[in-house]
Amino acid sequence: MIYAFSGNGNSERVAARIRKELGGDSVSLGFVFPVYGWRTPRIMRRFVSEELPALVRGREFGYVWAVLVCGDTTGAADVDFDRRLRAAVSFGLDAAFSAKMPDTYLALPGFRLDTPDEAREKAEAFERRVPQIAAKISARERVRELDRGAFARLKTDFAGAIFDRFLSGAKKFSVDAGKCLRCGKCAENCPCGAISRGADGLPEWGEGCTLCMRCLHNCGGDAIEYGRFTRGKGRLHSGARGGIMSLV
Repeated sequence: MIYAFSGNGNSERVAARIRKELGGDSVSLGFVFPVYGWRTPRIMRRFVSEELPALVRGREFGYVWAVLVCGDTTGAADVDFDRRLRAAVSFGLDAAFSAKMPDTYLALPGFRLDTPDEAREKAEAFERRVPQIAAKISARERVRELDRGAFARLKTDFAGAIFDRFLSGAKKFSVDAGKCLRCGKCAENCPCGAISRGADGLPEWGEGCTLCMRCLHNCGGDAIEYGRFTRGKGRLHSGARGGIMSLV
């Protein structure tokens, strides 16, 4: 069983590819999710604390693993997730891996989408690594193989706290009324249910946003911005379904 959260398709592709490589492994329990601010995304935290206990109650898993999807480095996000997992259920991680995939985060200076060549290189590098990750999972190896980067704990504990408090809310989202198609798809497809439609048909952001930027990347009219930092940076238009998903 694999539980995954995907905002714009990267983690969904990673989870599906590893599930295929593992074949009929029904004993291990895996988690796949992107790293936000060197921490576990809010939506995954809620899933672990509020939904996972009921889903795994009475079940035994011989091995628990996670793949953390990032554009560059993970920091100590595996430690953060392991702590949250142990607080919610009676087990923690036996292994953790990282997978570099194309960047999707645009909401700060210096952050941008990867070029097509950069995106292809990351995807190809991950494809080469899939059999290695699957082999270690199948062998039940207790390993931590992640690109944590420098000052990993500092990034997760200190910079991650700043990200959580000041840089991950929905207040900076805005919509250009002249570009908005008023189709409602951003509200319909928000994995957190954090978007509603106003009386004028324009999106309105509320509580619960995990800052996956799915609404921004998949807006048909390219009408959504996050502050001033996303202007002119392009969009993915991935069409991925997004949200929490399970792969058996």
